Amino acid sequence: MRGPGITRVFVLSLLGAALAMSACKKGKDSSNAAVEKREPPPPSGTMSLQGMYSYMADAGTFVDCATGERWPVAQEGDNATLERAYGEAKIAPGAPLLVTVEGGLDSRPKVDRRGKETTLIVQRFVRTWPRETCGSMQKAALENTTWALLELNGKTITVEVNDKAPYLELNSKKASAYGFGGCNRFFGSYETSGQSLTLGALGATRMACPEGMDQEQELFTALGTVTRYEIHGSKLMLFADKKLVARFEARAPAE
Repeated sequence: MRGPGITRVFVLSLLGAALAMSACKKGKDSSNAAVEKREPPPPSGTMSLQGMYSYMADAGTFVDCATGERWPVAQEGDNATLERAYGEAKIAPGAPLLVTVEGGLDSRPKVDRRGKETTLIVQRFVRTWPRETCGSMQKAALENTTWALLELNGKTITVEVNDKAPYLELNSKKASAYGFGGCNRFFGSYETSGQSLTLGALGATRMACPEGMDQEQELFTALGTVTRYEIHGSKLMLFADKKLVARFEARAPAE
């Protein structure tokens, strides 16, 4: 009787092993099936984006400052506000304008073409940055650089023509500060050590202009209060202690 019992146990063991192997195989197959049926990742969520926006022929495009990627802009969400702000910026049609938006990316049908393409969906327009660009990630030097004025005491600087744009230069060879205030050219001295920066009393030409004189005087006053600076890529920030008084961007040398 021991012989048949042992045989019975041995057969049951083999049967159990076969069932276990079958279950493992099914589990492996079902896992592979799940991988094969896995859906593509969903569109990216809302994110803050800054880039150069252009609009022409009823179509907008956005070039992301961080990656350099170019995306068409969908005619939905807060796109109408973005288009309106672009029109109010008083720039040439089709010219790029630096903007900040909140939105996401999705795959949408191409216009007048087959297939799909990555498209920017603007969920909220934030603001425009007139006369600004994405700039360079490479840090510009404080001295011997032409710094174009972008913002003064929190107010964006706008100019009708480029040659009227205020700028500042710090010449290391001459140890002098000079520039253009929008109406008059100014000059003076400066001292810098580490992150500290001070400008001496500024002299200026005495031209009278029909407009912009108040802004120019505000710039001269602000420069006289500067105690330190920060440079982020191609952007220069001037501070009076903790208060940001002026913001500039590195540009090609002034003529």
